Amino acid sequence: MPRGGSGDGITVHVERMARELMQRQEEAASDEHHMVTSHRLNRVPAHLRDANPDAYTPRFVAIGPLHRGGDRRRLAAGERLKMAYLHSLISRGNGHAGNAGDQARQLAVIEDYIRVVAVKERQARAFYNGEDVADMFPEEFVMMLVLDACFIVEHLVNVAMGKDEPSLHATPFAAVHLSVDLILAENQIPFFVLVDIVGASRLPEFDNTSHSPPVLAMKLVLYYLAGDKGRDMAIGGGVLPAAEGIIDILHLLHAVITAARTRWELPPGIQDGAVVETAQEAARLLRRLPLLLLVPLLYPILPEERKWRASYSDADVPSATDLKRMWVRFKKPPSSPSRHGGGATPPIASVMGPIPLAVKLSHEDKLRLPQLRIDHLRTAPLLLNLMAFEQSMPLPAARSPATHDVSAYVSLMAKMVQTADDAGAMTAAEVVVVVHGGGGGESREETVRLFRQVGAAASGGEVELERSYLGKTVVELRERSRHPLFVMWADVQRNYFTLPWAVVAEFVAFVTFVSTIVQLYSSFKK
Repeated sequence: MPRGGSGDGITVHVERMARELMQRQEEAASDEHHMVTSHRLNRVPAHLRDANPDAYTPRFVAIGPLHRGGDRRRLAAGERLKMAYLHSLISRGNGHAGNAGDQARQLAVIEDYIRVVAVKERQARAFYNGEDVADMFPEEFVMMLVLDACFIVEHLVNVAMGKDEPSLHATPFAAVHLSVDLILAENQIPFFVLVDIVGASRLPEFDNTSHSPPVLAMKLVLYYLAGDKGRDMAIGGGVLPAAEGIIDILHLLHAVITAARTRWELPPGIQDGAVVETAQEAARLLRRLPLLLLVPLLYPILPEERKWRASYSDADVPSATDLKRMWVRFKKPPSSPSRHGGGATPPIASVMGPIPLAVKLSHEDKLRLPQLRIDHLRTAPLLLNLMAFEQSMPLPAARSPATHDVSAYVSLMAKMVQTADDAGAMTAAEVVVVVHGGGGGESREETVRLFRQVGAAASGGEVELERSYLGKTVVELRERSRHPLFVMWADVQRNYFTLPWAVVAEFVAFVTFVSTIVQLYSSFKK
């Protein structure tokens, strides 16, 4: 019975209203706890999107609700392909639509897809912010997830089996754009939906593998993203992550990249102190000896404003050019060649090289860095979206330096590559390889532009290099830049031995050195 009232005759249902408010506050508290303790797919912050809008926007296919209904003209081919791939997936092991029996079996498969996704509709909806899915009815939301997941699974199976996809390649650059679209931070569906679709699919090609649906789903995704190194997880004897902890495809890629970095070590054949390396170091020291004799003579007459301390603060990381002047040599980690098919589209993670994120300053002057392939269509989106994922991690993980490995690597590289000369030092060591570039100066400028672009996003994430996995390396580089001998050596080279006078100066220094030795020998002989 209603209780309470007012003088104007309006009846207030106190108990019903109280129960409704109780339920709403419980749901709000549950949502708040979910937002704090688990990952929720958020839109990329405006300050990042405004700087690089194309890096976060799908070019071929929209996955999930955030870009659904976007640029219809640009995404139309992808939407048509979704329906074709749904037909292909349900036809695997279930016959083709040639008679009523086959159609009935295929209808049963689609019903299974809808059923397994519908069971977790609320869990999947909680993956997104409420306002992004508020206008989608449950039926519409489930159908979207089924169609998107079936499209992804069919494409992954085709790539794993080396099957041609003429419908995909009918659109120029579609395969490359799709490889980027599937790792965009805003273009994701929950990973458990992919697992459920794999489990509900009849995939005769994998009958003999005995993989569980979660393992098979991860292996398909990893082979697509990272080629053979992803499929067999051979780096450092690694194992697959737990599927239950994987949020989406971008998270899986991030987990593999960071895990490979933590397991990588120098192969035994090239450990520090090897005989060949020692011999090479002795040869380099002999070549530098003549110039070292000139440093005490030239450094005192150098103007103060042109000395190192006028250019760098204690918190800076020296540029690649100045590190090279301080005897630091850049080396890419050794690796075996890729076995990925030459005719297929290379996996997107291949732009980060075989040992992603591995950075090590060894033997005092060899800075080993991962090889980065600069592809104007894929490299920037890959790095930017990995960093966007890191910056969207829920608290307290978002405050942990361990979750910002990609951002730390990008921040370090952006600080070291400031000019075309810096880029030239990196490309000469094959730490950076420009793919489809113009070569020469154009390639170097493209490298500088890339690191300025992605470095700004890393700075936006407030990455603290000192607290990251690169903290020790950064400290060592800074200590080197404060060592009096290296500072004087770098200053003299910057100011007196720049091209085109470097060759002449080295020749003069060498002649002077030889002349001094001859004179000393002659005086002792007398």
